[in-house]
Amino acid sequence: MKTVHKLGLALAVVLMALGGVTTAQAATKSKDLPLYTTYVRTKRAMTIGAKEKTKTGYQTIHIKKNKLLAVSSIDTRGKAPNFKEYATFTLGDVHYAQTQKVKYSQKYIRFNTTNFKYIKTLRAPIRTQVLRQGKGFVMSPGWTNQPTYSGALVVTLDNYIQTYSKARMTQIDDHWMNATADDAFAKLKPTDTVKISKLTKSGSTYKIDYKTPLKGFADWKLGKHHYRLTIKTLGQQNQNYTPVDDTYDTAASWTNFTLNAKPYFAGSAEWGLD
Repeated sequence: MKTVHKLGLALAVVLMALGGVTTAQAATKSKDLPLYTTYVRTKRAMTIGAKEKTKTGYQTIHIKKNKLLAVSSIDTRGKAPNFKEYATFTLGDVHYAQTQKVKYSQKYIRFNTTNFKYIKTLRAPIRTQVLRQGKGFVMSPGWTNQPTYSGALVVTLDNYIQTYSKARMTQIDDHWMNATADDAFAKLKPTDTVKISKLTKSGSTYKIDYKTPLKGFADWKLGKHHYRLTIKTLGQQNQNYTPVDDTYDTAASWTNFTLNAKPYFAGSAEWGLD
């Protein structure tokens, strides 16, 4: 009995060791993230090739664990069937003053579940959308593929509201305003900017509170140093625009909103289809 006990104990130790190895291997095994991923959260501290301008020059930005990042590009490397994904990242659609201080170099990082958590949707998807005044794309008189310019508003990932007047928007050489918040808008100085103190989402409605009024905007003043922007998400629309030759030249789609009861929309259009 004593000998059997020793053998059983030895066998148990071996099995535990093998189990430990198997568990360790499973823990270290990771999977590549989907190629359509737009945003991730870091699972460890890292650098992404971003530097911020300071009084003494550009300094490397050290990214902390659980930081939200935007995927800039994805590169597939290796040979079949052992392909591996690598990606580059940015801070995403942050406010104008911050974007002017940051520059990026392409640093590819393994795009897997060891390094990043896949983000299916933002907690507040209203962030980074370019909300434009109006009920949808409107054609300019005499033109079949150019709508009129209008003012716009963007809520950034780092919790700022940025507004753009109609005059400011004409500085973007894109009448369709297909530019997203992280390209042309990154270079366009806002008409006004305020820091958000609180953002809440209930169903399809967002309530955004801030301390100072927006210039040229119909704020709802709730108290001293307390202003609110209420954004309600309405339905989606699609429309084809027909030029003189009766073939569809432009297709547009957008989502309608109200900002403090005034009509806004966010979407894109593709022209030159004929």
